[in-house]
Amino acid sequence: MKEVRFRAWHTKEKKMYYRAYQRFFSVILCERDRTLDDGRGRPVKRAWYGDCFLLESTGLEDKSRKEVFEGDVVRVKLRDKIFQGVVGPVPDTFGAGKIHPLKELLQKNGITGYPEDLEIEVLGNEFEDQELL
Repeated sequence: MKEVRFRAWHTKEKKMYYRAYQRFFSVILCERDRTLDDGRGRPVKRAWYGDCFLLESTGLEDKSRKEVFEGDVVRVKLRDKIFQGVVGPVPDTFGAGKIHPLKELLQKNGITGYPEDLEIEVLGNEFEDQELL
């Protein structure tokens, strides 16, 4: 079972936080801690849910081993086909079998099933890199 990980876009600050952890009434926002680099980040503030977009990890990495999240703008190559788009919501796979985390983007480009040989490159994200849209 994959670990469910989130990062967060803080709408008022217009800032992307490396990790986000959900609590009862708020979100704990973390910046990357390069000294520890354990993947959890260093908590820096608490925010209200209404001030954040929580973006779930797809569980995939791009060709540079960068984690792919909802909202990322990616370039995808599958054999001779190359396309670019925004990663949509990660499918809820609880009891649903094997669904590709990029299902929505793949279907928009005529690809069905669960292709294993995708080459993915994260170009940016829809919040910080509007020029890519």
